Amino acid sequence: MRDTVSADRSRGRPCASVDRRRVPNPIVLWRLRGATDDLRALVFVTSFGYALGLELAAELILLHLQPNLECLVEYADRIESALRAQGWQLIEPRMSGRSSHGAR
Repeated sequence: MRDTVSADRSRGRPCASVDRRRVPNPIVLWRLRGATDDLRALVFVTSFGYALGLELAAELILLHLQPNLECLVEYADRIESALRAQGWQLIEPRMSGRSSHGAR
């Protein structure tokens, strides 16, 4: 069995980790901190339309396909609101290259 897998790879069939590199970087909608782990809501562009991914502790735990981006964002907002009501804390996005205090 092991020879078959090696033979498939040597014939140019990429393994799953190679395929993941072709996926464009997702858009992070929000990040929440739970009691033990962080949760991110990610948007991916797909051939179907869009996908909402929920990533807990760097593991994708949900992928929800949606042809309409507006509906997908509304769905993510409802999930965020429910989780925050349960005690999850919003992790503020970092400002890239700028101080949050502004110029004086």
